[in-house]
Amino acid sequence: MAIGVLNLWDITDELIQLLNSHKGGASFTVTDRSPDEIRNLSDGTYLSLYLFHVSPDKFQRNTLPVAPSPTSERTTRAFRSPHQPLSLNLHYLLTAYAKGVDASRNEQQAMTAALKCFHEQPIVTATIPDDNHSVEFTLTLEPETADEIGRLWQAITASLRLAAIYKVSVVLIEPPSPLPTLAKKPDTINLAVSPTSLPFASAGQVIGTYIRVNYIAPGNKPQSYELIPSVVAPGQSFTIYGAGLNQSSSSNSLYLLFADGTEQDVTDWISQANETRLLLNLPTTGIPAAGVYQLRVGNAVAIADPGAIRSNATPFSIAAFVDPTGGPVLNPAGSTYTLNGQGFSPGTVEVLLETVPVTPEQLTVSSTAINFQLPNNLPNGVYGVRVRVNQVECHPAKWVVKS
Repeated sequence: MAIGVLNLWDITDELIQLLNSHKGGASFTVTDRSPDEIRNLSDGTYLSLYLFHVSPDKFQRNTLPVAPSPTSERTTRAFRSPHQPLSLNLHYLLTAYAKGVDASRNEQQAMTAALKCFHEQPIVTATIPDDNHSVEFTLTLEPETADEIGRLWQAITASLRLAAIYKVSVVLIEPPSPLPTLAKKPDTINLAVSPTSLPFASAGQVIGTYIRVNYIAPGNKPQSYELIPSVVAPGQSFTIYGAGLNQSSSSNSLYLLFADGTEQDVTDWISQANETRLLLNLPTTGIPAAGVYQLRVGNAVAIADPGAIRSNATPFSIAAFVDPTGGPVLNPAGSTYTLNGQGFSPGTVEVLLETVPVTPEQLTVSSTAINFQLPNNLPNGVYGVRVRVNQVECHPAKWVVKS
């Protein structure tokens, strides 16, 4: 919340507007020019409100500032300079000037209207246009001796005229914000929690799978996101978390569980192991087709053997691989776009451009390539190419630009 002004002219302009709205039937022009300058203006009656002096306000210069805080709108915490606002008194010379036989009468009429206006408006509220906040200040007619006024007019190098001096107080010059700059919003949040070993799973338990997906977006901008449970493409690494893992007697083997209840020993996927996590590498060959599966740990004994030990199971998905080679923007050959990769199963592949599906008639699929044409009446724009195989979506890799 702002507490002052950035430009002293805002105060002067407010006073000029106040005088213009309280002329009381008199005819004169209000200006901020100095008394010697208005003598060179065209004929007429002029009321000069000239800011000729600025002084510090001794009563406010060391007081606690009013400033925003994170917990309330206003606080009285003290700040070091320059965060302490500069408190000022503004001194204005108010005088009138007219030409002609009625000059004296017109000058006194203009001064009377100004004195009456300021007397009836001792407290002024000004709206600061920079951020539309309001400030208040007082108008005080300063008692000055004839000698002091005479010395002032001599400094102006203009002949003495009817004049008054007004003090405007207190005006605060807006300081820099005392609050620290807000931190950027985080791009990634990681939460690591050590799992609690359940009493019935002392032989090993699994709690979930995790993968960070890295890709290059249009404009060659590196991006990433995390998936729990994991969606893993051939050749990628992912992690399975748990407790009591890697025990030679009960949990040093890894098993892939199929929907029909059968299992496959995939212990060779493990590249690193400790008690709470297994780092896995999904091979590029000899793996099941894209789909949703489960993983569990156990001992190296076949499931049909009475001595077999198996943990609970946790889900993960195998996705087809879309090759990002050549950059994120996919360029066509004529009207045909080609995606290269691995694990594309004909008959199970869906291609979408953002949310617009490519029809089967516009799609040709082999195990390593997908050829497609753009849907009819597709508006111009940039579209992410989404590939689903067996309802498992591939990681982002390619975009189409239609112009």
